[in-house]
This record gives sequence, C-alpha cells and structure tokens, in this order.
Amino acid sequence: MLALITLTVCIALLIVAVTVFKVHPIPALLVFGLILGLATGGTVTTVTESLLNGFGNTLKWIGLIILFGALLGEILSNTGGSDLIADSIIALFGTKYLPLSMAIIGFLIGIPVFMDVAYLTLLPTLHVLSKKSGHSILVLGLSLAISLTVAHALIPPTPGPLAVASAFNISVGKIIPLNIVVAIAAIIGCLVWLKVNKNKLQTTNTIDTNKLQKTENRKLGGYKKILPFAALLTPLILMSVGAIIKEENAIIAFIKNPIWALLIGILFALPLLDKKDFSSKLNSYFNTAGAKTAIVILITGTGGAFGQVIKDTGIVSSLFSNTDSISSMGIIVPFLLSMLFTTVTGSITVSLITTASIVAPLISNGTLDPTFTTAAICAGSLGIIHVNSSFFWLFKEIHNVSVPKLLKSFSLLTAIVSLSGGVMVFLAYTFLRD
Repeated sequence: MLALITLTVCIALLIVAVTVFKVHPIPALLVFGLILGLATGGTVTTVTESLLNGFGNTLKWIGLIILFGALLGEILSNTGGSDLIADSIIALFGTKYLPLSMAIIGFLIGIPVFMDVAYLTLLPTLHVLSKKSGHSILVLGLSLAISLTVAHALIPPTPGPLAVASAFNISVGKIIPLNIVVAIAAIIGCLVWLKVNKNKLQTTNTIDTNKLQKTENRKLGGYKKILPFAALLTPLILMSVGAIIKEENAIIAFIKNPIWALLIGILFALPLLDKKDFSSKLNSYFNTAGAKTAIVILITGTGGAFGQVIKDTGIVSSLFSNTDSISSMGIIVPFLLSMLFTTVTGSITVSLITTASIVAPLISNGTLDPTFTTAAICAGSLGIIHVNSSFFWLFKEIHNVSVPKLLKSFSLLTAIVSLSGGVMVFLAYTFLRD
C-alpha cells in the first residue's frame, strides 16, 4: 500500500510540476523517476541504471522513426506535395462537403507533419475556401484541427503511438489497422457534431493573416502527382501488410520494419526535389527535421525512462495481482487514464507515454491485450484539450475566438472525438477479441 501511495504522489507531483510550475517534462520525468525509485527501496545506482535502460530501450529505434517521419513531412510541405494532397481531396469531394474534405486532408497530412506546422501550412487554403464556399472558417478550422489531432494521437510515425508500441513490445504494424478504424470513428464523431452545431459556429471574424504560413506554392505535374500519395501511404501499407502476413522471411522482415518502411516512403518523395541543389535541399530538410524532433525524441526517451522505473518497482503488477477484476473492465481503465492525463497535462504525447508506462506491466503479465489497449490509450489521449495546450492558444490567436467560445467548441469537440474513438475500441474489444 505504501508503494502505491508513493507512486500516486509522484505522478500527482509530476503533473503539478509540468502544468502549474511549467517545469519541462524532461527534467520532471527524470527527477520524479529517481524519487520514485529511491522511495520504493532502490539505490541511486540501481535507479539510475533503470532510467538509462528505459531511455535507451525506448529510443533504440523510435528516435530514427520520428526523425524520418519528420523528414518526410518537410519534403512534402516544401515541395508542394502537401498542397497536391489537399487540392486532390477538395476536387474529389467538392465545396459542399468541405468539412469532410478538411477532415481527410488533416488526417493524411497530420501523419507525417507536425500539427502546428500542418495547420499553419494549410491556413491560406482554409481561408480561401471559406470565402469561396460560404462555409464558416471556424467549422472548417475545427474539422482540420481535430483531424490533425486524431492523426497525431493514433497513427504512426507520430511519437505517441510509437512510444506506446515500444512500451508494450508490440510491432508498429500490428497497431495500425485497428488505430485507423478508431481514428475514422473519432473523425465521424467530429463531423456529426459540427453538422449539428454549425449554426452556432458562424463567425464574422477574419483570421490573422500574419499567422499564415509562408510556403512556396509549387505545382506538380506528370508522374510527380502520384508521388506524395505514394510517399505517405506506402510506409503504412508495408508495415500493416508485414504485420498481417504470418510467414517470416527476409522480405517480410524488411518491409514491416518501420525504419525501412519509412525510408521507402522517403524514396518516393525524393523525385519531388529539384535536381538543381538536390543534395543541399535534402540536407537542409534533414537538419530542419532534426531540429524540430530533438526535444520530442528526448521527451519520449525520458518518458520511457520513467516508465522503466515504474516497471522495475513492480507496484502496478502487485496492485493488479487479481487480474480477473481488471480483465472484466478491459480497456476502460487505460482509456480513462489516458484521457485524464491529456486533460491535466495538455500534452497528448506525455499522456500516451505516462499511461503506457503505468499499464505496461498488465501487458507483460497477459492481463490486457496489447493491440486493443494501445488503441484505447490513443483514443483516450484525444481529450479534453483546453487552456493548458499550446495548440489551443494557437487556434485562438489565429481565428480571434474568445476563450469561452473555444472551450465550448474545440475543447468539447476533443472530448466527443475521444469518446467516439473509445466507443469504437470498446465495440472492437467486445466482439473481435480472441
């Protein structure tokens, strides 16, 4: 009981440190991991070793995946690939169904491109479409923002799902099919809510044009029109197919490995670069991707370090020694934990890492199924996003929306999206589990 109280206090203090006192997650996770280990009987040497093992094991392959995913996003954003994807989907669905179009665009582009960057990049298109179609820019903006958030929380190679897969020792390819289904359910929940409440979301405010992302507007022609889609979808298809096919050989082992699958996707994107200054441009994008992902990679690693200390203490395993009670609740506990951490910390990635660290012993002892639990944690991490989130304030400043109105729209919508995804996970867990 004392160990459980210690764990609870450490997690509570960690949340307070990050949210109230604005301590950076990296030192906060390390310090409270050390405190937890020492308070439960460890020595400085053993706890430090535990932290280092957790850090190294988490980043031994996740770090490269995050970096390559960001590199793919940089190439698509700067060569016109992202614009082509957006324009193609808008042409397919027309202006009548623009909220649906923006949701699909956000979901696809949100996989390789960071949320803030993707939203700012698509903002000029959003502004023009709103003026031409008569759709409220707030409706289109919410559809785009939520779908970007869903992709960020559910679909690799974004850092959160990768960290959960690593904590549960499950291949990335195995989580993609179910997570995509859950993501679709979450986005459907978003679109239904926007449809019902669209009259309340009308606004005469114009966006702050100073916040528009200045990007090179390039037109791709010929075979290059298919390359952005190939670069984006090929890694997901390869990882999924590789995980589904049970036969093990060198080819399957190669294509299902997330590192090589992503590199294959990047190969499809390379012809989008001009032959002139090809190497310097590619190196520039690589450096930019590295700079953008450095902190994310380190936070992911320290989250794994904190989780390793929790595992090594054995607190969670002893707490849930009676596995029947947890099994009866299924994936509800990890879903609610993840939703709570996002609501409190404002960070989807931190929420995913922390929840996975707590729940991991229940995966290793066979109490919970790793695939369904991963989907539950990812769905739970979607809500509720509010004033402690940087993206919340970015959205507010861009669209000149009051905080109360944004809480009643964006924050409420993230909760609905999270619950929609959670319901889909619960249904899949109930009817498809072996």
